[in-house]
Amino acid sequence: MKKQISIIVFILILFGDLATAENFSYDYVGVQLATTDSDATEKEIYLLASKSINNNISLRGGLYYYAGDWTTSNKSKEQIGKGFYIDSVFNVGITSTTDFVVSTGYSYFSAESICTPISGVCTSSSNATNDTNIYSATIGIKQKLTDSIEIEAHYRGIEFEEGTSSVTQGNLILMDRLSDNISFGIDYSWNITRNDFNRSGLFIRREF
Repeated sequence: MKKQISIIVFILILFGDLATAENFSYDYVGVQLATTDSDATEKEIYLLASKSINNNISLRGGLYYYAGDWTTSNKSKEQIGKGFYIDSVFNVGITSTTDFVVSTGYSYFSAESICTPISGVCTSSSNATNDTNIYSATIGIKQKLTDSIEIEAHYRGIEFEEGTSSVTQGNLILMDRLSDNISFGIDYSWNITRNDFNRSGLFIRREF
C-alpha cells in the first residue's frame, strides 16, 4: 500500500501542470448520510468539501460521525465514532466527457465502545476507545452520461496503521444535477478483499 501511495503522489507531482481539465467541477461543499451492513457503523454522517488548487489538482476533505448498536445474548453494545479525512486529487480530461482521477489520502478516527451487561459481564476491552490512522490510494474515472447526470467508478486501496493487511474496495457514484450549482447523488462502496462490507449513501452538494 505504501508503494501504491508513493506512486500516486509521484503522478500528482509529475503531471500537475497538464492541460486544463474542465469537464467537471472540483469545487463544492456537501453533506452525506450513509449506512453500512455492520452493526457498529449502521448510521453515518459526513460533512465534505473540495477546493481546486489549479486546473488539475484539488484538495478534498471532511468530518464524519457514525454510530451503531447491537445486542448479543447477554450484552448490549454501542459504538460511537468521529474523525476527519483529507485527500489530494489529480484529474485530467481524457475526452470531452471523461476525466481520469487519482488520489491519495489520510484519515483519522476515534471510536468509543460501550457495553451494558444484560445477564453477563462486560470485559475491559468491551468499554474502550480506539484511535486509528488510515491511508488510502484511489484510481478511477468520471463520466458524463448526459448534461446533468454523471457517474464515477473507483478502485481504492486502504491500509490501517495497526492492521496486518490492506483492504481493496470498489466505489460507484451516480449524481444528478438539480440546478446550476446543486447536485444530488448516490454513493456505494464494497469490499473486494477481506471481510464482506458495503456502504450506501445519499448526498447533496453545492458547487461554487
